[in-house]
Amino acid sequence: MSGIPTRRAVLGYALAAPAAALLAGCTPGPRHDRLDIAAGESGGMYFEFATLLSQALVRYRLAEHSSALQTEASAQNLHLLAEREASLSLALADTVAQYRAAANEGNPLALGRVYQNYFHCIVRADAPIRTLPDLAGRRLGTGAAGSGTWVTGQRILEEAGLKSGGNAPRETKLGYGDGLAALESGRIDALFLFGGMPVGAVSELAARVELRLIGLSSVLPGLRSRYPGLYDRVMIPAGTYPGVGQAQSLGVANLLMAPASFPAQTAGQVVRLLVERAQELIPPGSAGIQYLTPQTLISTAGQPLHPGAIQAYRELHG
Repeated sequence: MSGIPTRRAVLGYALAAPAAALLAGCTPGPRHDRLDIAAGESGGMYFEFATLLSQALVRYRLAEHSSALQTEASAQNLHLLAEREASLSLALADTVAQYRAAANEGNPLALGRVYQNYFHCIVRADAPIRTLPDLAGRRLGTGAAGSGTWVTGQRILEEAGLKSGGNAPRETKLGYGDGLAALESGRIDALFLFGGMPVGAVSELAARVELRLIGLSSVLPGLRSRYPGLYDRVMIPAGTYPGVGQAQSLGVANLLMAPASFPAQTAGQVVRLLVERAQELIPPGSAGIQYLTPQTLISTAGQPLHPGAIQAYRELHG
């Protein structure tokens, strides 16, 4: 892969409708008092995207008020939906699949696939860790409790044979902010982190400390066999982070979720907002592939779409 296209470049052509067309799709029907979005840690891609989306929900009159809620990401976000403490949430597709498989009451439905997440296994460049097996016995930050990082990380460790016997690393559940601080100070030897690319805080750390990314291609065939449709083969190109070489990794779709009880008309209005105002929803400096077109928003890694979203996609895609 030669370089990373910016999300703005990817979306430069994408269905940029005039304001009148968007408002025609968004203003009819009841205007909600609040539509809060369960997001993630402040400074991360989840939170940045949710902040832009919440601003758009207010700007285009879907809600009187909307905020991006700071959380520990996927699993907590789905819980907040179930408890009606949020109207929308962001969550990784594999965490959604696990949540739905547990037959939780009020299982949520997808409004669309909004972007790709890239799994990072980060070590300091001077660490004697170059492959996943080298994590055996090491101090590893595995993501905050309830995060998609933790869910996927546990599957990676299991597939790599690092969850039993003398091969297990010494795990600590750390969010990405605390985890990067622990890696910089030497309190952990490696860190798992899931995010849109590039993760700003990783770029900042790489400017201070020499880092290396550990490749994950060895576990991908097994993960794809055990969890069909959830994991993509992706590359984190050299130079994504200052001085850091390329690494083969795995990607998971990040989905915008809503409760099954979410009004169908509002679900359709949110979908139209994602498509017709895509360029307003791109966090500054982000890269990778953004999935804000009808053809790609519906690629939800097997997770069911909300009926209101299905109707909107039919109208948009013909």
